Amino acid sequence: MKKSLLSLAALAAAASCGAVWAEDAAAPAAAAPASAAATPAPAAEASSPLSFNIGLVSLYKYRGQDQYFTGSEHYSRPALQGGVDYAFSNGLYLGNWNSTIKLPDPTSTSGKNANVEMDFYGGYKFATGPLGWDVGVLRYQYPGANALSTTELYAGATYKELTLKYSHTVSSKYFGLENGRNTGYLNLAWAHPLRDGLTFNASVGHTFMTSDVRAAGLPSYTDYSVGVAWDFMPKTTLTAAFVGADKSSNYGYVNKGKAILGVKYTF
Repeated sequence: MKKSLLSLAALAAAASCGAVWAEDAAAPAAAAPASAAATPAPAAEASSPLSFNIGLVSLYKYRGQDQYFTGSEHYSRPALQGGVDYAFSNGLYLGNWNSTIKLPDPTSTSGKNANVEMDFYGGYKFATGPLGWDVGVLRYQYPGANALSTTELYAGATYKELTLKYSHTVSSKYFGLENGRNTGYLNLAWAHPLRDGLTFNASVGHTFMTSDVRAAGLPSYTDYSVGVAWDFMPKTTLTAAFVGADKSSNYGYVNKGKAILGVKYTF
């Protein structure tokens, strides 16, 4: 049971700096995806509201936790990722992002795993003075392992190079954890241009577990990500980051810091 809880917590997902693409796509991640996280990318071309992205990371971490769980530690488990975004002219947007994973189904008695994560999201972006705002809803879906599926509402604000975002779980479970409703996640991300096409990214986030989940032995924890993103070719970004989280004594190897490489192509 403890093993299952640890693996589910590894999903405790949303702005990484190039280690994972989730957070960027879903509201984020190119590893920081780690990503969970963290807003959907705008259309690749100004003339088209529709954009696509496809990428590969050496290891998918979300909110500092490995999304490939087998019971033994892995420093490299490549994940294929990709998505589509549609940005309306009035600030509304819709999108989908997907990644290969390996996470145990908590309802399975035969050791069945979830092999794909599918994120569906929609929201609204607008500006007030120097602040850029982003609010929306995000659904994490796990085909064949619906007990892991989770829904969050999110709101973020960007000021120059800084973005602060909060996500709040409204589904009854938090990535398979019972009594997960009202779990919260707060993330502060910094993106600093170093030169043309090269950006330094850093983020720190904190997952606020519910009292019931904490009583079950899974405490709230803090994750981190630091790395660089290089637009070395038109529409193509390479990323390198070190991503992890604290409380590894409770969560095991899924929280350990790891170096992650990634590449993403947007079109």
